[in-house]
Amino acid sequence: MDNKKKLTIVLVVLAVVCVFAVLSFSGVIDLSNIGSEEASTDDNSSALTEDDYKSSASASSSSSLSVPYLETNIDNLYYTMAEDGTVVFYMYDSSANTFTETAASGTYTVTAVMSEENITADVTYYKDGDNIAGYGLYTGTDGEYNLYSYAFFRLTNFGEGYTGASSDSCLLLVDTTEDDFYSNEKIYEEPFTFYYDDCSTVRLLSEANRTVGLDGTKRADYSILNDTAVNAAYSQTLFFSGRHYSEDDERVDLLRSGGSGNNTDNVLLVSDVLGYWIEYTDEGVLYVSVDDSENVFVGLYNLSADTSETIKTFEGVSRDDVLISNGYIYIVTSNTIYSIDSDTEAALGYDNAGNFKADLFKASDDVFVLRGYVESVSPVLIYGTTADGSVTKALSNSDFTNIVNPIVASSSRIMITVASNDKFSYYIYAG
Repeated sequence: MDNKKKLTIVLVVLAVVCVFAVLSFSGVIDLSNIGSEEASTDDNSSALTEDDYKSSASASSSSSLSVPYLETNIDNLYYTMAEDGTVVFYMYDSSANTFTETAASGTYTVTAVMSEENITADVTYYKDGDNIAGYGLYTGTDGEYNLYSYAFFRLTNFGEGYTGASSDSCLLLVDTTEDDFYSNEKIYEEPFTFYYDDCSTVRLLSEANRTVGLDGTKRADYSILNDTAVNAAYSQTLFFSGRHYSEDDERVDLLRSGGSGNNTDNVLLVSDVLGYWIEYTDEGVLYVSVDDSENVFVGLYNLSADTSETIKTFEGVSRDDVLISNGYIYIVTSNTIYSIDSDTEAALGYDNAGNFKADLFKASDDVFVLRGYVESVSPVLIYGTTADGSVTKALSNSDFTNIVNPIVASSSRIMITVASNDKFSYYIYAG
């Protein structure tokens, strides 16, 4: 990624499969590799051919789209965004597998000050009671020099337990990585409080010690939020930061807001957190990291006692051997799914698991999705039941090479977006 560390965490889905393709954006945004999680090219010995998958690879339904459906923080509400920033909202009916256009609530003109530059976008929003979901796009100002040529704006609710939340404001998050344009899993380097009455913005976290990066903007990895951090129901802000590492180092730490003086919003909790994943519990904050021997472990940080303990260690399992999603760890070397919350492990119920090497993992409490390879077969997509690792279907399709958007639309269907032939193709796979 251009302005921040790559997001290695991914969430799972079982519902609808969309096929994304690279679009031509009139030179406004370079989307040649937007959001695509390119599959690895490692070969694994296997006697399987694509014919072995054809009987189960047919979709329940399919259609073509000009832009893909993207998730919001409101149940069953999705949106699309065109290259000019036009946003349209849709309600998803899981029983009928249909998306019905629904009217937006309005538009805010929002300005965020980033690296001392005013960045402005029109943000189209939808309100459902106290819940808000809003999206906008900035692509530079014609005829002027711009530090930023791209910025994605998002309005969303503060986490449930955050004491700074009020009915007259919400959270504004800004992402400046073009490659994430069609990703549901953005990480945001610019967090603000947005006030409804006058459309003003106030920076959420102190940047007093924030240095300038190699591209001339303030370091994008200084204060990072994603959905797992926003949803942590804690009275203060939990966030990720790479400020203690060099700019080209992809490691991040877990910090919290608070402190004073030079330590304002600079309180280090856990070093080298994997997968941009945390979960707030009554006992503390769950996280995944590596120990001094580079073994992956699950830890629990007690916020009251300011102490951390190890919950589970995976001996001989390195950071490159795990995929993390929504409280689940997929161990690539053993093809097992570990639940952090229940401390249980399930083997992948796939006959050819010994020859399967996963490189993408998404999970919910009900279902999981894996993408990987067996020898020279086109990428294999596997989905099934998270609790016991049982496999519902194994599908093979060359389009799965560039999956960009798996979505859990329901407990029995997967929605996926992949890059394919300058178009969006939409498939539904029923469980």
